[in-house]
Order: sequence, then C-alpha cells, then structure tokens
Amino acid sequence: MKELNVKELSIRLKDDCSLLVDRLSFRVGSGESLILLGQSGCGKSVSCRAVMGLLSRRFRVDGSICFDGTELRGLPERWRADYYGKRIALVPQNPMTALNPSVKIGKQMDETLRLHTRLGKAQRRERIEKALTDAGLADTERVCASRPGMLSGGMLQRVLIAIALSTDAELVIADEPTTALDVVHRNEIVDVFARLRDGGAALLFVTHDFAAALRLGGDVMVMREGRIVERGSTREVYASPRHEYTRALVRASSLSKGASHADS
Repeated sequence: MKELNVKELSIRLKDDCSLLVDRLSFRVGSGESLILLGQSGCGKSVSCRAVMGLLSRRFRVDGSICFDGTELRGLPERWRADYYGKRIALVPQNPMTALNPSVKIGKQMDETLRLHTRLGKAQRRERIEKALTDAGLADTERVCASRPGMLSGGMLQRVLIAIALSTDAELVIADEPTTALDVVHRNEIVDVFARLRDGGAALLFVTHDFAAALRLGGDVMVMREGRIVERGSTREVYASPRHEYTRALVRASSLSKGASHADS
C-alpha cells in the first residue's frame, strides 16, 4: 500500500523564527482520506506546500516527509519529476492561478501527460477525455478547446482533478478546493474526490468547512495555530468534539450550513 507518512513536521520563518507548524505527524494510505481542518492561518496550506516541496528558502522545515518509503525532503532534482505531478498531485485552491490563462485546457493537459508518461498522442487524447469525464465534465471537446477564463470555477476545479486522474496519481493533496463554490457545486466536487479515493488514491483534503469534511468522510485532524488539537473519525469528532476550538467549529458549521451532516 502506498503511504504518505509525515513525522514531527515543523515549519518556521527564517527571518523571525516564527513557528508556523509545530511537530505535525500523520499518515494516509491508498484508498484512505485524511482531512486537515481548521480556520485560515492555522498552518494547513503551508503544511501541504511542504509536502509538495514548494516552500521557498524563507522557510525552515524540520522533520520527515516520506512517501512509499522515500524521504521527499532533500529529494535530488533529477528524481522530483518521478514523484511530483506524476505520483503526487496537488489540487490548489485557486485554479485560475494554477492554469495558464492563455493556453487551452486540452493543450495544458496534454503537456502534463507528455511530461509524466510515455503515451502516444492518440493515447494521451483518450486518457484526457476519460479523466475529464470521470471528473464530471461531459462535454470534453468544448472543455479541451476552452481557455481557463471561459469556464466556471467549479469546472476549473474539475479540470485540476482530471489532471490528477490522468496521471494516475497515487497521492492527491487537495488544498481548500471548495472554498469559492456554492453548496451544490461543493458537494459535487467533494463527491469526485470521494470517487478518486475509492479508486485507490490516498487523499489529503484541506478545508475549513465541516460540511465538506462530513460529506467526504474518513479521518480528520483539527488544526489550530500550527498544532493538532483533535483527531479521529470525522463523524465522531463532529458528533462529540472534545476540544473547545473544535466545538466552536462545529457550532459555526451548524449555524451556517444548517446541520450539514444531513448532506451525507
């Protein structure tokens, strides 16, 4: 089973030694989902960027980030393409900044496959169409011919998920993928991630929304000020939160989403 295993991850700003993440440890394996939940600024996204090796030299990172038995920290540059983008995919919060606005979707997806696979042109086209369909985009011809600005936010999130599907990523990190979406589109996107997990991928899902967490299911870690304050089954944590911060998140979710656990 492919597994992401993070041990004692700490992240600081080098300039002033501000501690952003304090000894974060977790694991998530094939066919499993782990939800990192908390308010903005608690350290969720910076942790994901550390796993992806995307933090700049402004940050000091300590601890271990291991995937499928390989330590990713300090991974030689020549091996990075074998992991990032191919075996490990990131679905960022804002697809407009993740996609080139001047290049058609089909071409961007084809470039990804040319970089990470040995498929021929016809095979790549077939893979792209299947991935888009699996991500819930039926009109694949129109999507491929469109530039990002021609598609809605929900459709662009599906495109990013389709890119992860097309490369058969073994680990998918979704960083606040439903933030800008309404409830209907949020639920649809969460369901696509659930199918991705059920298909065998390991899923690390970042959100501040308990409604999205409950719909996805699996385990949850509640994060506050760089530390994990509570962890366990998503349903159990929601039903019987032990930490006051978690209880506040549950109350906020119930008030704003109308007891969203009914979505599941």
